[in-house]
Formats: sequence, structure tokens, C-alpha cells
Amino acid sequence: MKILIIDGPGVHPRTAARALGSALHPKGHVVIVHPIQMEKMGWFKSQALEKHAAEVLEVHQPDVVHVFSSEPWVADAFTGRGIPVVHSTLDRMSRADWVVAPSKKALARMGGEGPAGEKRAGVFPYPIALEETPTHPGRYVLAHVPKGDRAARRWITEAGALHRNIPIRFEGCAEEARVVVSLASREDLWPIGVAEAMAAGRPVIAGWNGAAIEFVLEGVTGYLSAAGDVPSLASHLEMLWSKPEEAVTLGLAGRDEAAEHFGGVELVRSLLRWYVRAGISRLAV
Repeated sequence: MKILIIDGPGVHPRTAARALGSALHPKGHVVIVHPIQMEKMGWFKSQALEKHAAEVLEVHQPDVVHVFSSEPWVADAFTGRGIPVVHSTLDRMSRADWVVAPSKKALARMGGEGPAGEKRAGVFPYPIALEETPTHPGRYVLAHVPKGDRAARRWITEAGALHRNIPIRFEGCAEEARVVVSLASREDLWPIGVAEAMAAGRPVIAGWNGAAIEFVLEGVTGYLSAAGDVPSLASHLEMLWSKPEEAVTLGLAGRDEAAEHFGGVELVRSLLRWYVRAGISRLAV
């Protein structure tokens, strides 16, 4: 089967398209990853993308198109051209033949329905490639909050003030961190940095109020705190920072979970079945 993966704009890990390609290629499929560079589309992006989509499909002639973009109009540009389209979105439906949400909470936000009210939607977390096994316990705490979320940023700052010996950064990479914190003041449909932390073998501290509860196992791969519960957050930070061996243990358990959550064998099998339901011939699979 020839699969064209479109790496479009919007909310999703920047490595998701390549990670999915890496998972599909060993199974004998021909995978082409095509990034969409919106800055080259000019002022009338929607019209320009329609033309670009036709050209890309003519050149590659895939059996199925898989679009990664939280913008429905990106997937719509490839839909209705005689080739099945699967759309990995965040929380907004497109006209694609099959729509994929990254979490159960995201699917619920969309209503669990596909185009025209049909049951043509499912959950497939954004794929993430596993990193190398960590060789050191980490040098700082890496904190992720949604852009403009002042409340979540304040909670992390206040928790850090209770333990001033813990270095907290709001920029960095999971591979260099001992702990990764992902917090949002509102329900987060895809918790920033959680997948990347687990794939890098780092423990996660996240909130109960978002999709992190679908991926983080309390006390096994990390810890969860209620939104605004600064003492709980500070306690988890202090424990994992002062006990690096505990942080390593949870992080390695998280890496094992990431292998199943973010592109595992069973998830890829489900995705191939969705390709068939989207309209591709079983002979191609």
C-alpha cells in the first residue's frame, strides 16, 4: 500500500508524521511524508492548498492519504478526489472519510461522530518516536503550559518557590530534564509534552483535568494533581527531584507505556483497519 502522510499546520507533535511513517514502513508499505509549508501559500491559503493538493496527489498517486492537522480545511483540500482520506485532528471535524482524535476527551468534544453524523471516528494518539534510554537522571524540571495560560504558569512558579533548590525551566528538551510538568488551567485535549517525556523515559507530573489521565499512570509513570493544587504539585516535584532513582524508575516505566500508547503494534493495526473503512481496497492492505 502506498500511504501519503501530510504534515500540516496546527496542534500535533512535529515528529508525528515521521513517527507514523517509521511504524508503517517495516510492514511493507510505501510511505511518503509531505510537509505543508503554509508560508509559501500566499494570501489565499485555502485556494492555494486546493491546487497544491491536486498536484501532490497526481504526482504520488497514493492508495490513502493521512493528514495531520488540527485545521479541518487542510484535510478537506485532499477530500473528494477519489482517494480515501484519514484525518488526525484535535477537536474539529473535517469532511475526511475517517476522522481520528488524539484522546478520548478530544473524541468526546467532537461528539464521537464522523461526517454527516456517521460513526466514522476513532481515537489514535499522535505517534511519537521513542528516544534512546536515558544515560543520566536529568538536570532540571521542564514545565509545559499552553500559550497564554497564566494560571497554570503561576501554579508551577508558586510550587517552585516552595522548593527553591529545584531548577525549573519553561524551555528545554525532555531528554535533559529529570521531570516534565504539563499543566493547563482548562481541560487539555492533548497535554503538551507528555508524550515526548514518556518517549524520552522521563516521569510526568500532570493535571487531572485533561487528557493526561489517559496516558499517565499514577505512581507508575508519574503523578497527577488537581488543577490549582500547588501543595500537591510541590510535593511531587520535591519527591522526584530529591530521589533521582525514583524518577528514573518511573521514567523507564513511562517509556514502556509510550511504546504502546504512541504508535504501538495494536494501534497501527487499528489504523490499517480504518484505512480500509475509509475506502481503500483490502487488496492494497
